[in-house]
Amino acid sequence: ERPTDFTIGRLTPIEVFSRKAKDIMIGLGYQEMIYNYLGSGMDYAEKMQIPANQLVKIANPMTENYEYVRNSPIPGLLQTESVSAKASYPHRTFEVGKVALKDAEANYGIVTRQYIGFLVSHAQADYNEIASHVATLMYFLGNNYTVRESDDPRFVPGRQVEILVGEKDSKRVGVFGEVHPAVLEAFDVMMPCAAAELDLDLLLTS
Repeated sequence: ERPTDFTIGRLTPIEVFSRKAKDIMIGLGYQEMIYNYLGSGMDYAEKMQIPANQLVKIANPMTENYEYVRNSPIPGLLQTESVSAKASYPHRTFEVGKVALKDAEANYGIVTRQYIGFLVSHAQADYNEIASHVATLMYFLGNNYTVRESDDPRFVPGRQVEILVGEKDSKRVGVFGEVHPAVLEAFDVMMPCAAAELDLDLLLTS
């Protein structure tokens, strides 16, 4: 008997939104990267100057190199930067992909989000440059936003902000700024870097 029901495949709203974000970043001169979803506590926590208890840990990892689920795309971008010193500058890389965040209100205390992270590296890379790229991305995605000083240990104090959207700027959707020298040193990156990360799931619903 032939089936009577037929379905039509289509992209989900977040996939459409993510593709738009990718196109914008490529237009800004960035190169897309794809990284592992799992990694080590060394790369995801220690080198990034954040506590390991902020990360989702795998119960029975096969190796310590893949015992944590990433909560940010920035470590992967820095890993690439650490082996790219011989490539001509400036370097502009980005990734769109999943991260896992702890959330007491979610099932099993974990929520999976679609993030975009991007990084620029060259001798004059600074806050102003990454801020202009964030502004361009948000403009073409159709999101109004404001910024507020943040204290993220991954970035230089006073040279970083968090991104706020929604009614009365009630929703934090990301952060950007100059990457902290201690983080750069931990990844053996010799050139100044500025980076940003944004939650595309939250931006889509804002």
